Amino acid sequence: MFTQGRIRVVALGLADAICIAFVWTLVVLAYWRVAGGYSPELYLSFWPVVPMFVALNALLGLYHGSWMYPAAPLPPVEEMRRLMLSALILHLAVVTVLVMLFQTMQGYSRVVVGISGLMTAVLAQSVRNWARHALFSLRVGQIPVLLAGAGDVGRRVAAILKTDAYTGFQVMGYFNGVREACADLGVAGIPCLGSLKDIVPEAMRRDVKILLACQDERLFRCQMKEFSAWFTYIEFLPTANAFPVFGSRAVTFDGLGGLEMVNQARKRVLRFQKWALDRILALVAFIFAIPFFVVIPLLIKLTSRGPVFYRQERLGRGGEPFRVWKFRSMYADADERLQRLIAENPAMADEWANRFKLSDDPRVTPLGRFLRRTSLDELPQLFNVLCGEMALIGPRPIVEGEVEYYGTSYETFSSVRPGITGLWQVSGRSDTDYDRRVALDTYYVLNWSPWMDIWILLRTVLAVLLMRGAR
Repeated sequence: MFTQGRIRVVALGLADAICIAFVWTLVVLAYWRVAGGYSPELYLSFWPVVPMFVALNALLGLYHGSWMYPAAPLPPVEEMRRLMLSALILHLAVVTVLVMLFQTMQGYSRVVVGISGLMTAVLAQSVRNWARHALFSLRVGQIPVLLAGAGDVGRRVAAILKTDAYTGFQVMGYFNGVREACADLGVAGIPCLGSLKDIVPEAMRRDVKILLACQDERLFRCQMKEFSAWFTYIEFLPTANAFPVFGSRAVTFDGLGGLEMVNQARKRVLRFQKWALDRILALVAFIFAIPFFVVIPLLIKLTSRGPVFYRQERLGRGGEPFRVWKFRSMYADADERLQRLIAENPAMADEWANRFKLSDDPRVTPLGRFLRRTSLDELPQLFNVLCGEMALIGPRPIVEGEVEYYGTSYETFSSVRPGITGLWQVSGRSDTDYDRRVALDTYYVLNWSPWMDIWILLRTVLAVLLMRGAR
């Protein structure tokens, strides 16, 4: 049963090995070309860093928990944190061994070791993701699982796993209610295998050891003893509502088991870290972006009439309105054009009502399309960050008309400052539907951490470079 999972583990191990080997080769050759004075073959003696990196990653649970019995992977943010930790520990160990055993690093460069460590830390997850997409495309290394329950949660889980290369789960079938009602219900094209009572017999027949239980808690408790007699892993997903999971841990009190959920946003030290990180990075980004603040306004003036900047009222922390800065990417009479478009085109009216965006917006200037695709139109929002109205990373700023879509989640959503970039932007950006945007924004607020911000920032750079999902 775990064969496909072990294939996946081997693929991830090879990805890690290729990543660190490639980084070391690249850095050694680049340093040799720049500095010279040594033979690159000297660094062949460092080959043990490759298996050591894979072994350290295994100790940190980076191969779906267990290479023998792989199950769900770590969350992406936690995977990035552990990969960075593994790379930095390994390269610090290399320096320490050289100094302690040989009392010197003569003949070797600290620059090579240091840059190799940093590049491995930054690139390891991206190389893993390429391996995952290759496995997903080839339909190899997909871990078979069964799905119990086909309600809202079950449908959402099934739809996610059908297109998700990261998790590596392949739903073999689902079970729901009674067999008679099951036959007429389809979940993302996944076959129905019977009623809830058929789960264990069918799992034994198919030799599947992982169950995704998307059931009511009472039903789950009734079948828990039956499930535990066969399944090696049971993933219990009782509700679609977001709640804090990052940093959470299992706790026990004299035999009573439970889950400790950590509210990261209530820790003053972490809040100060975010405040400082936002402003420092915004200031650095502004300094590097100064040439854009010279060239882009000139191009805007040369290509269309109207002001250089566009300011729109959005809702900030606590629902307080503020004006967000952008380089103007639309014609000066965009608002009037929008009203005409909505009145004349019902399809566009529906799209605007559902998403507050138009996929093919005729109000956007040719230069504006380029600015949006590259996200350069959002550079002036650095002013909002420096003024304390926005964060560099956070939930997206919304207009008054979008509040109703957040429902009971709005109070949570509005408890923090909106960000220039955030979880929804790196999860598809304009390609995500509105319900998922709300879910991602709420998840970010409840599970925020400095590591999540770093992960989002790295993903934002990649999304912008590839112009992925922006319109």
